Amino acid sequence: MNSFFLPESMMQQLGDASDRLSLWMTDHMVEDEGKAEIETLIEQNNLAELRDRFWRELEFGTGGLRGVVGAGSNRMNGPIIRKATQGFANYILKQGAEAGQRGVVIAYDSRLSSRFFAEQAAGVLAANNIQVHLFDHVQTTPCLSFAVRHLHCIGGLCITASHNPPQYNGYKVYWEDGAQITPPHDKAILAEVFAVTRYDQARHVSYNDGVKKNLIKTVPLSTIDAYFSEVKKLQLEPLQEKNISIVYTPLHGTGAAPTRRALADWGYQNLHIVPEQEAPDGNFPTVKKPNPEEPSALQLAISQASKLNADIVLATDPDSDRLALVVHDPRAAKGAFKHQAFGEYVFLNGNQTGALMIHYLLSTRKAMGTLKSHHKIIKTIVTSDLHARICASYDVEIFDTLTGFKWIAGVVNDWERFGKTDHKYLFGTEESFGFMPGDYVRDKDGIGALCQAVEMSASFKNKGQSHCDVLLSLFAKHGAWQEDLITVDLEGEEGARRISRLMAAMRTAPVTTFAGTPVKALFDYQNQNKRTLAGSSFGQSESFATLPKSDVLQLELTDGSKISMRPSGTEPKIKFYISVCTPVEIGGSAEKSYLASIERVSQFRKKIHEYVESIN
Repeated sequence: MNSFFLPESMMQQLGDASDRLSLWMTDHMVEDEGKAEIETLIEQNNLAELRDRFWRELEFGTGGLRGVVGAGSNRMNGPIIRKATQGFANYILKQGAEAGQRGVVIAYDSRLSSRFFAEQAAGVLAANNIQVHLFDHVQTTPCLSFAVRHLHCIGGLCITASHNPPQYNGYKVYWEDGAQITPPHDKAILAEVFAVTRYDQARHVSYNDGVKKNLIKTVPLSTIDAYFSEVKKLQLEPLQEKNISIVYTPLHGTGAAPTRRALADWGYQNLHIVPEQEAPDGNFPTVKKPNPEEPSALQLAISQASKLNADIVLATDPDSDRLALVVHDPRAAKGAFKHQAFGEYVFLNGNQTGALMIHYLLSTRKAMGTLKSHHKIIKTIVTSDLHARICASYDVEIFDTLTGFKWIAGVVNDWERFGKTDHKYLFGTEESFGFMPGDYVRDKDGIGALCQAVEMSASFKNKGQSHCDVLLSLFAKHGAWQEDLITVDLEGEEGARRISRLMAAMRTAPVTTFAGTPVKALFDYQNQNKRTLAGSSFGQSESFATLPKSDVLQLELTDGSKISMRPSGTEPKIKFYISVCTPVEIGGSAEKSYLASIERVSQFRKKIHEYVESIN
């Protein structure tokens, strides 16, 4: 960049970031306000912030974009959205004229800039003569996934940062199957996105011009109606008693209206939505992070439930694809489940909710005579193996995939593509509070799963069962399982390098014991090999290629426990997944074994933190 914008000394200190800064400041497609924001940082001599904003271009991963909103190449903003969308448009156009006519459907959530980003993307697609179907109000991710297939579109875009803090936004890309992009489309789209090197290479028309040219249309209400019709088909039991009391929070996201409608369709009326969190609000004023995986986000909902003596608490994230379930169980809250209790309520983790829902679906279908040999269930490799043991007890086949629902959906899509009529999808789940309750969507569906969770809870209540008692009965039969997730935030340029060092260290010199338990084998999903521990060292690697390559390492311990680690695909963090099982001896106590599993998880957590600290 020339000295008019940047002093030579500053240019040298910024290094290669100065090239991206120069492009930003000289490209005429970057808005004046975006340039002014950077000019202020230059005037303030804020080298750290400038470096953070320009040390890279915001990474377009296999799922799309996610980052902090603001000016700069490493931020979410109009120029970045337009540039990425031009790459997506170029790939669509290479599929032929019909692909452009089929068009792209776009949804957006409640974040402050989501509608703006949706219109920016729509303007680029329209400028490339690609038909756009844009929702005219905030909409859920599952409805977007459904709409792609229902409208026979070539693809879809969802503007959302899911459960991230308020300063984030994101951009998820879908293909014609209604799932987020997978091979071969993901790499091909990435190549097209990377080929767009300047912001002014993105063609663009205004939203109003796109509407006038009939290239931007509103998604018809009939599409939304069709989605709710599919959700209603998930009903399993003809329950006569539906008086279960429900407190629900959408966490300022998209979920309030669809939850009201879906539960009304199912005949459940005793619904109380947390008033402070009902309206869509991208500031998320009542929570630090709108993440239903974190109990702190549900404090208002649990407080309201306590006042009402409600049976269950439910929560979805801003785009309504994740679901949390909290249950009223005073006895369990004082007993084995006290570590996850809030007053008289027990906050179930994603694995526990998934296990309960699988058990409910299979046991109920078996009792009703509707469980068939072609029914299949899918989970991810970091999700509890309790799910597999439950399925085995019903002779139902379960499949493992990589982390992310695009892989679960990909398995379903393959069954359809190859005509596997002996494979009928029934349910899919991952540990991070994600559930795909039917094949009408090809992504997580917090709304459909919410309805299933309500029906399950009503059925338990009618039988005089508690969720925790059902879990303990599953533990007694299949072992007492406890899982945990450790997320280490490592932001910025140095954070990305440290994540790489952590993965490289475990890959090249894996630990041989974990919290006193010997390691049995290391599974490397990136290099697609398995190394077994022989004595004090790992032997030669054995190749396996059952799943696509992914930067995941999984330690299998001699007691059956598993420790998995992987960089997040959407956030600046590395994740460690812990899964522990303690057998329940004949005549023994499931509660006692469960408490032993909790203690083992605590030991593993300490070991993981020590490992992270040891790698600088």
